[in-house]
Amino acid sequence: MQLKVYRKDNRKKAERPWRRRTLRYGGLVGLLILAAVGYRLSGPLVAAADSLRDFVVENPYFSVREIQVRGGDKVSGNEIVTIAGLRQGMSIWKIELAGIEKKIAKHPWVRRVLVRREFPSRIIIDVEERTPRAIVAIRKLYYVDSDGTVFKEVAAGENVKFPLLTGLRAEDIMTANPAVRRRIQDAMRLAEMMAQRSHSLSEIHFDAPLGGLYDDISRRAAHGLGRMGREIGPHGTPVSAVERS
Repeated sequence: MQLKVYRKDNRKKAERPWRRRTLRYGGLVGLLILAAVGYRLSGPLVAAADSLRDFVVENPYFSVREIQVRGGDKVSGNEIVTIAGLRQGMSIWKIELAGIEKKIAKHPWVRRVLVRREFPSRIIIDVEERTPRAIVAIRKLYYVDSDGTVFKEVAAGENVKFPLLTGLRAEDIMTANPAVRRRIQDAMRLAEMMAQRSHSLSEIHFDAPLGGLYDDISRRAAHGLGRMGREIGPHGTPVSAVERS
């Protein structure tokens, strides 16, 4: 009896690996069948999704019918639209907002720009323009904004009633040297404070490379510059200012 029971146990032990292999291979076959079915169904599903996407993108309901340009003064709305490459009838879905912003931002008068969609058919372009605060003379005349950024050559007929900054080097301006930008900002603040005291400056001259002004602008402005004032910058750099007559 003991031998018979022993044989019976051996039989069970021999059956267990076979059952495990059957379950394993059966599960694998089942997964393959499901994958095959999913693959056969994926074609129609993908085609349906593509068809729906094309229907939405090409639908005339989403065609651009209005383009608004806000905040433009120096640059006309028509010029902005031309730079952007926009036209009525385009699909609003196909317009690359970031790409258009990069194009418009290259215009010298543009400081910031934001382009957005307003569904179903409107494109809005918000433009912030630069405001000249002074003019830098480096062989030619260039506008400078409040950031100390030289952004545009002064064209014939444009306003030149700004303080003239002279004595700066072209290489410092063209490389956007931060130290030069700070000194330009100092000069513009000095001109503003003198204007508040009824002394309009026509020129501020830097007598040496990277010349600058004192940080304490109010203290210097309080002294007044007279017809021709002359002061020393933080590194011993002479700075001259000519009052407008």
